Amino acid sequence: NNLAKGFGVKTGEPLWKAKQKCPKIIFLKPNYDKYMYFSKKAREIYCDYTDMVEPFGADECWIELTGGIGKYSDGPAIADEIRGRIKKELEITASVGVSFNKLFAKLGSDMKKPDATTVITESNFRQKVWPLPAEDMLFIGRATRDRLRKFGITTIGGIANSSLDFLQSMFGKNGVTMWGFANGLDTSPVA
Repeated sequence: NNLAKGFGVKTGEPLWKAKQKCPKIIFLKPNYDKYMYFSKKAREIYCDYTDMVEPFGADECWIELTGGIGKYSDGPAIADEIRGRIKKELEITASVGVSFNKLFAKLGSDMKKPDATTVITESNFRQKVWPLPAEDMLFIGRATRDRLRKFGITTIGGIANSSLDFLQSMFGKNGVTMWGFANGLDTSPVA
């Protein structure tokens, strides 16, 4: 996995594209049942900390810890404890994002792999998030990325610092959402 990443191969990328970047790559057949087993076991660990767990895909979740008491009020410490338990009990690694909103928590979990906690706060998100490529933000696919590039917008900060009226005129309601997300205004609750 790390060898392929050295060639620029990214998780979730089409196999043909990975093969172009790394011609000697070896693909292994996935074991979906095993994958789901570990996903379920990780969710059981999350539920030891809160009953507010929202699955995102097969192997990710958002968990709400706001309002915790004592030891359960320190998000980064809890994230490290959860990662430690996953490593010890399940013998796999996990990367965790801790933030004041779901979008940045997801972004943080993707920033350092395979085993890290990334904290994105209201005071540091401009430094940590804005330099990232626009397509690193949830809900920005290839077509939106390409359209943004035509206007010279290549980073999340570029979206955040664009005129809201401009983004709305180019992308409609999605432009408004994109601008809000880039500016840390995601208020969606953990469901």
